[in-house]
Amino acid sequence: MAYETLASIYDALMDDVNYEQWASYIHAQLQKQACPGNRLLDLGCGTGSITLPLARKGYTITAVDLSAEMLAQAKAKTDALCQAGEELCIDWQQQDITALELYDAEDNFLLFDSVIATFDTFNYILEPEALQFLLQDLADHMNDNGLLIFDIQTPYKLREYLGDNIYTLHRDDVEYMWENHFDEEEQLCQMDITFFLRQENGLYQKVTESHTERVYEPELLELWLNLSGFDVLGIYQELSELPLEPDSHRAVFVARRRAMDDLSDDWQFDDLETYNFELEE
Repeated sequence: MAYETLASIYDALMDDVNYEQWASYIHAQLQKQACPGNRLLDLGCGTGSITLPLARKGYTITAVDLSAEMLAQAKAKTDALCQAGEELCIDWQQQDITALELYDAEDNFLLFDSVIATFDTFNYILEPEALQFLLQDLADHMNDNGLLIFDIQTPYKLREYLGDNIYTLHRDDVEYMWENHFDEEEQLCQMDITFFLRQENGLYQKVTESHTERVYEPELLELWLNLSGFDVLGIYQELSELPLEPDSHRAVFVARRRAMDDLSDDWQFDDLETYNFELEE
């Protein structure tokens, strides 16, 4: 996955997304489910468009992303807000979320009251075993009764809506052609995006990036969450508490990490491959 070009125009391309609404939705879920505190971990934070409004609501946030370019955009937005007099508590970290190293300055293991991962972060984890290990890792990094909120692109969207289709965007400053290919055997959707970026001299620069996302069945994710020490509180349509429909594009998971006293001795995966199976139709 590459964000060298996309980082600089990501916010403009996503201007149809109401990030404030997403932050309010997440905040409401954390309040409704009695989140035990305000220490939050944001995985795949991108340019910080959800991180920042959550920080303004009083959360102390560790925000993690693999892309240095995306983090640079996030830090620039943070600096602008702080220079305007806002006080935000955000620790930006460049890390691979499948190999998290979360320690404080004294090398103490960090614990969080909530974890979020928005806008396909888990779809970008292409190896199922890596996502299984991450869920266990998150359980270890969470306080009792901590809340995990994440979304995925649904199997329907990756297989059917994106599938093998081509989409285009035409604006004065940027045009792109978004060409998708779905690999039925591997259950992967590859997205090849060709950008034409308008330069100051009026000419266009052509840049191509490729992104790949994996299909994860909601039922299988629910099983993995249970095996990792989470109770699934709900699987919803985007920005709602409505149950998923067959043609839903996005699924939002809300799960609670069980208290340590409620975990049995055998709650962890004994053999990850045992659970790496296909659900029956």
